[in-house]
Amino acid sequence: MKKNTGSKSSMQFKRNTLLGLLVAVAILVVVNILSSFLFFRIDLTKDKRHSLSPSTIEMLKNLDDRVYFRVYLKGKNQPADYQLFAKQVEQMLQDFRSYSKNVYFEFIDPMEGKSGEEVNSILAEFVRKGLEPIPISREDASGYSTHMVIPGAIVSYRGKEYPAQVVVADPSGADWLQYSIQELEYNLVSPIRRLMKTEKPVVAYLEGHGELDFYNTCWTAMQLQRFYNVTRIVLDGKINALRDISIADSATQTLKLGDNKYDVLIIAQPTQPFKEFDKYILDQFVMRGGKILWLVDNTTAALDSLQSTPEFFATPRSLYINDLFFTYGVRLNPNLIQDLSCLPIPQQVGMLGDQPQYKFMAFPYSLDIVNFSDHPIVRNIKEVKSDFAGSIDMVGKSENLTKTPLMFSSERSKLVPAPSIVSLRVALTKPNMQEYAFHNLPVAVLVEGSFESAFKGILPIEFDTIKELDYRDHSVPTRQIFVADGDIIRNPFDRKRNQPYPAGYDIYTRTMYDNTQFIVNCVNYLCDDDDLLQLRAKNFKIGSLNQEKIRGKKVKLALLNIGIPLLLISLLGIVLIVTRKVRFSKKDK
Repeated sequence: MKKNTGSKSSMQFKRNTLLGLLVAVAILVVVNILSSFLFFRIDLTKDKRHSLSPSTIEMLKNLDDRVYFRVYLKGKNQPADYQLFAKQVEQMLQDFRSYSKNVYFEFIDPMEGKSGEEVNSILAEFVRKGLEPIPISREDASGYSTHMVIPGAIVSYRGKEYPAQVVVADPSGADWLQYSIQELEYNLVSPIRRLMKTEKPVVAYLEGHGELDFYNTCWTAMQLQRFYNVTRIVLDGKINALRDISIADSATQTLKLGDNKYDVLIIAQPTQPFKEFDKYILDQFVMRGGKILWLVDNTTAALDSLQSTPEFFATPRSLYINDLFFTYGVRLNPNLIQDLSCLPIPQQVGMLGDQPQYKFMAFPYSLDIVNFSDHPIVRNIKEVKSDFAGSIDMVGKSENLTKTPLMFSSERSKLVPAPSIVSLRVALTKPNMQEYAFHNLPVAVLVEGSFESAFKGILPIEFDTIKELDYRDHSVPTRQIFVADGDIIRNPFDRKRNQPYPAGYDIYTRTMYDNTQFIVNCVNYLCDDDDLLQLRAKNFKIGSLNQEKIRGKKVKLALLNIGIPLLLISLLGIVLIVTRKVRFSKKDK
């Protein structure tokens, strides 16, 4: 009788087990079927590193044609860190495809099976397409060898191609892998957006008032050319300099009035006065929705002046555009900021024989700006180099304007009004801390909204009589950015080698600052490319182990990571065995 009961219990157990298995398989099949129609994911990371930005998701969902990525991060001799990064790229592209079936990709080893001459030809072709191969040197049993890594992909869309460089160096000199992963979404999305745009916005550098020339702004111009058409223009009192104006009928001398020619105007460190009619042209450019990035020194102070003399007299610069600024809601003060958060410059401290001896000393007029607001323009900016910056006040109470400071001096700042003597001796003098009582002085301010014309109520009669110009006293909603230092956009240029250095590159310490990225972010925002800006603002850190703690607690950590999981599994097994014995012993009874 007991055997029969045991047999029935065994059969019942088998049936229950089989039923449970079938139910599990059925649930798995249903979940897979539903997942093919419904896609969702939960990102539990604090910085949302595994989530695409909303703008990227929207763009992917709206793709109306195939986008094809040919990724070249593949090969037998790829270094380990590049193999790891290639997996990150593949995962990102898989995420893209999850939101759009129009995304296709493949990983290619362009060097596989190629001879030496063919490899050289392939590398030259990649250079022509905009992907500069990276040489990686390594040492093995056979000696030193060099492996060429193609740092990205070629993106194709509707018969057009554009390079996507995904292996990028961190400007601060930190690990390239973390920085490249952080910038990965931006570097993969940017080519798609560029290929999808039928017309690119036009960005113009202003000339004619002593602004920085082509050589001193070419670096930022090259970076902006990735997204925009970049040109240079001179006003020279021409009413059609910034606006499409042509003769509609030569007999009646009637004019055909069009819109602004340019989306964004960059005015980089003007040194000569603006004529009244040029100011009128700029004002009406803003009234019609034009955006301006102002980078203005309101004093004559310049670092170049200290190369020939240990001191000079800095005076207010007469540009005659302060009335424009005041109407637009800001005042660029004719002063200089000294800051204890500053950069070093070389100073001669003696002679050794006939050779001068130099020493790096902190120069309070060379600001190391590290204080930023939470605005997307500066969210991914760490440090900006600034020479002889002034302060900015926000004036007026217009309800139509929103003013957002972007960059500030440190908590230990000093204001030096112009005129004043600027001397190298300030670097040798111990600072009086009581004088450095100012903190967080605005150096850059964003103003957006509906601006009032600077000529409202005071329009000169000679301008008023030109009825065809269609004068406007209020603007449509637009944006302007005011920076109280023109050197922020300046790039050093080696004329002997005909080679520019990046804007923000310190030629003395060979340190790279984020000036270039700040300018690009400003233009992105002024061009309403908020999506690109949001991507650049994403920031996360890849966790790393504390090597000191690892060395000091090696045995303890090993026990925690190996012993505890084994202990938990053993306890679980014991509990299951005891539970099963108790259950079946009751059934037998």
